[in-house]
Amino acid sequence: MIVADKSTGLHHRMPTVFGPFPGPRQSFDGRRRDGSSSTSKEAFITFKTPKSALTSLLPPGFSFQDTSTSDQDAYVTVAPKSLDKQEWLGYRGYNLFSFYIHGVQYAATNGVIRKGTFLPVLWEDLADPIISGREELGYPKLFADISITETQGSYHMSASWKGSCFADFSLENLREVEGSAPPLAPAEAGADDGLLLYRYMPTTGRPDVAEVEYPVFIPYAEERKIQQVSTVRRFVGSTGEVKWYPLDWQSLPTLHHIVKRLAEIPITSVVACGLTEKVGGSDLSSARNAND
Repeated sequence: MIVADKSTGLHHRMPTVFGPFPGPRQSFDGRRRDGSSSTSKEAFITFKTPKSALTSLLPPGFSFQDTSTSDQDAYVTVAPKSLDKQEWLGYRGYNLFSFYIHGVQYAATNGVIRKGTFLPVLWEDLADPIISGREELGYPKLFADISITETQGSYHMSASWKGSCFADFSLENLREVEGSAPPLAPAEAGADDGLLLYRYMPTTGRPDVAEVEYPVFIPYAEERKIQQVSTVRRFVGSTGEVKWYPLDWQSLPTLHHIVKRLAEIPITSVVACGLTEKVGGSDLSSARNAND
């Protein structure tokens, strides 16, 4: 009989009665995962939008950084990504679609200011990373069917739920360039020291009361110590476009309010778009309560 001993330092998630739960950060027997052979292909569109269009998406204690280059502009990146050769998935992979707000900061209770990029929502097309990311790290992950197609010089992604397409993403006139991939966050947005999340879990029997509620910070410098990531190929595009389709509550019964809000965000101008292929991937185990 397997007994769940939670004092061993092994990772546990429901159902706990079967023992430690293997995932992206640890195997069943406690071995750290090897991300050296994992691969990724990430497309992106970074655009300007008024800060006023994003303020309501920032959780308590979050605000935009003060920068000298843009008083009213904020920077957003939408990014589909394909991961493959993931050791923890038997060297299989999956797709995701993220929405990033750059130039954000959180004032921690200990007085430290955490500066970086805030991730209010992302979608993935596999249950395993959704469950582990939500429960262990506090990622705001949701499910979607994500379809990606590529032809010479172009890239297209479509995200849908039960046949209802709610997002289209496309890049055109991609051309290969040399050099390592720059960060997604433009320098004009401010300091980008890590990824900011906001973890929330409701209380059983009292769903309007939080059982767990706090900000999470994942410092990029610590992640680089875990696993080196190298650029394999890099492409820049001349045209990038993202479209949101809120539809209605019947078509998107659990996502309509989210997609509707994202569709309301205007695109003032596209700053950059492209695609990057990399090898190596960290396990995000440096994630911590941002108040620690």
